[in-house]
Amino acid sequence: MRTQGPDASDRTSSPTVRTIARVAGVSASTVSRVLRSQDGVSVDARRRVLDAIARLGSTPDEVRLWSSLRLRARTRAASAPGEGRLLALIVPDVSTGFYAEVLRGVEAEAYERGYTLVLYTTAGRGHDAVVGRALEAGQCQGLIVMTPRGHPPRALQHPSGHPVPPVVVVDHRSEGSPYPHIAVDNLKGAFEATHYLIAKGHRRIALITGLLSIQSAVDRLRGYRLALEEAGIGFDPGWVLQGDFLTPSGYRLVKEWLDQRRPLPDAWFCSNDLMAFGVLRALHEAGVSVPGDTAVMGFDDIPMAQATLPPLTTVAQPMAEMGALAVRMVVDMIEGGGVTVPRVVLQTRLVIRESA
Repeated sequence: MRTQGPDASDRTSSPTVRTIARVAGVSASTVSRVLRSQDGVSVDARRRVLDAIARLGSTPDEVRLWSSLRLRARTRAASAPGEGRLLALIVPDVSTGFYAEVLRGVEAEAYERGYTLVLYTTAGRGHDAVVGRALEAGQCQGLIVMTPRGHPPRALQHPSGHPVPPVVVVDHRSEGSPYPHIAVDNLKGAFEATHYLIAKGHRRIALITGLLSIQSAVDRLRGYRLALEEAGIGFDPGWVLQGDFLTPSGYRLVKEWLDQRRPLPDAWFCSNDLMAFGVLRALHEAGVSVPGDTAVMGFDDIPMAQATLPPLTTVAQPMAEMGALAVRMVVDMIEGGGVTVPRVVLQTRLVIRESA
């Protein structure tokens, strides 16, 4: 896989396992066990590894992703050298577990299909400019597009006026988009999560939404509300707080709630795992026991969800499957099969751990 972006100084890798081990003062095998959330690692060693990753300017998700890509690159170089046909993946960034897991599925399937993957990130840049750069490269036979949250893709235009190659959109898109689309059933996933919390005896359930300018956040709010209403619990907008899908918003919203001395919810349902991480941190700092005093539920099931304290109960999205399916769809279009379905909706599943 090659990584590209408008700025040649962009970081396109992360520290290696050996580098992290050296900084943390532990063995490489210990680092690997931490990254895989395996047992047999002391709390102190786990903390030192995570601190070393942060000091090196990376995240566990990034390290896992790039370790996998380095291994695949070595395997490819040994067994099948040379450039293949090209696919471009346009993604906001690879610093969060959701995008990293989708990228993992895209890269694995592209490799199996004999395509080389070129990665473009849009973090801190205009999305249209990055799309234009990918199209101007000229050799790209297909595009898989994940747009920044809150900015669904419009119809793409080739800078030179040439036809745009086959495109598949992953996660969310704008109304009337002409491109095939892969998503998950966000409404059903949120409904089942809220129903689970209610079945555990919780009645005062706070929801931290994502950006309500995008459909996935709206659907998760709808699923939450439908579950409350089905259980005969009145929907109260005062228990709904708007976040932005990032960890600091979950942390800030809970801190503000506690500072205002509002009644502690029986449970917090967060519209993604990253915000749930912020919620767990704020509650821990305030001395609030999870799940003893209040429960916490996430959405996504990114790899770090099982490494939190306590491990996070969440709704799992088939993230890698979304990426792999996007490759299969775009390759079928490239190779003449056309689009069999304009929209694919995958199912979620509840993952019960210790936080709720």
